[in-house]
Amino acid sequence: MVRTLPDGQSAGSIVAALLPTSAHYVKAFGTLGADSLASSANREPRRVVLFYATDDDIAADTVERLIRAAGFEPLKAGGLADAGRLEVPGGDLHQGGGLNGQLVDLDEARAAVAAEVPA
Repeated sequence: MVRTLPDGQSAGSIVAALLPTSAHYVKAFGTLGADSLASSANREPRRVVLFYATDDDIAADTVERLIRAAGFEPLKAGGLADAGRLEVPGGDLHQGGGLNGQLVDLDEARAAVAAEVPA
């Protein structure tokens, strides 16, 4: 994959800009591959984290309920300006990108979100 968007711009922010201002938007369910989604739901003793990004509190509440219902722990990675961290290529919070195939629990995920974003 090759990134074609300008630096500082994410696919999530482009999609959000195309929606009506009344729409609720959150970038979610894209940080794990299909195999990991299928095999890692409800992992014990610590659930796998699914990251999301949004500027919308209503969307955040809704997606957190959906992520928990799917068997994962939700963690907000930031607003839409941070959505690129969840995308490939180059997203440091994407399983296939900066996480090098790892599945992370809540403590590991919080540390990753807090880490400086690679240039």
